[in-house]
Amino acid sequence: MPDWLRAWSCRFTIWGSGSAFYLLTLMALPTAAATPQPRVDVELVFAVDASDSMEDWEWRLELAGMAAAFRSKPVQEVIASLPHRRIAVALLVWADSTQQPDGSGWLVIDSKSAAEAFASQIQDWPRRVGGGTGMGAGIGAAVKLIEAAPYACERKVIDVSGDGPEPLPLLTERIVMMPEARAMAERAHVTVNGLAILKDMPNLFEWYQDYVADGPGAFVMQIKGVNDFAAAFQQKLLRELQQEVALLGRM
Repeated sequence: MPDWLRAWSCRFTIWGSGSAFYLLTLMALPTAAATPQPRVDVELVFAVDASDSMEDWEWRLELAGMAAAFRSKPVQEVIASLPHRRIAVALLVWADSTQQPDGSGWLVIDSKSAAEAFASQIQDWPRRVGGGTGMGAGIGAAVKLIEAAPYACERKVIDVSGDGPEPLPLLTERIVMMPEARAMAERAHVTVNGLAILKDMPNLFEWYQDYVADGPGAFVMQIKGVNDFAAAFQQKLLRELQQEVALLGRM
């Protein structure tokens, strides 16, 4: 018997018919304890519209507004006031449903320097996708990103912003549309909130209410144009970070 096997076995001697038999019972090898996942107060994916209806200057204003919110004192103070004093955030840029969404991956914000790092990252984010308004595919990708997040967290939110509704697909296409994306979010216990930019579509707010917002405490905000994005995004982010957001009714 090899030495390594003898070390992990128990030997029993059974006598019978003048022969000795050895019954070896292998003991279970020790297993390493699972590493606990770091806990955060909320997982937030910012799903940003980069379709062709968004001009380059509007796209830049949108990202600059997001960066300004994370640099702001009110947002940083709210994060510091949460029970675990840290949140996990990710940028996901979506456009045409035939294109793979672009994204930053996860970053934990637990300090002023971490907030600044994320702000700098998203402010300078390159625009690598374009085309149509494939919101369903973008939200579906955001749900998968949350499901794969390496954190322990009870509150999971997708913050989607855009300037147009999702068009009807061609019959030959097989893509994720908003009804399927919302069902994915519901199964994953993810809340989807919306920020509708009404510059070309006055009734976009109603479309976001009917087809985008979903989950506990889901809500929609609206702005007339991208020039108003920075203030609206900060207000929306503060509401999403608050503990009470899960108890608010849908607006």
